[in-house]
Amino acid sequence: MDNVNLKLVVAVARTYNNLFFQIEKSLQEFDLNISEFGVLEMLYHKGDQPVQKVAEKILVTSGTITYVINKLEKKEFVVRRKCNKDKRVYYVSLTEKGKDYISHIFPKHKDFLDNLFKDLDEESKTQLLENLIQLRNVLK
Repeated sequence: MDNVNLKLVVAVARTYNNLFFQIEKSLQEFDLNISEFGVLEMLYHKGDQPVQKVAEKILVTSGTITYVINKLEKKEFVVRRKCNKDKRVYYVSLTEKGKDYISHIFPKHKDFLDNLFKDLDEESKTQLLENLIQLRNVLK
């Protein structure tokens, strides 16, 4: 690995760690971790989803998603139900309490992200996004 590649790996890792540290810290205000927020946010924007699809989209294992959904059920934010057509599949849905909660906190989270990236102009953000997508595609 040449020096630029090594620096790239270290820069991406440090950026990832810093970003998610800031997000996790912000979400503590809402008594949620990143995975719990990810589930609520996905259901808020996409509606009812199969548990496995939620796990894939928020990048957690099937064991972790079970734990996260159990925690959200205890908070009465989500419910699980069997699929009528395939009894092996479970869907997860927001409860009214969950809808109210995520609809209240999501705008605050968006404001947090807007503030986090305020020092980057739109062109820089767009270029960074394109570069990260390109990197992800190279790593597939």
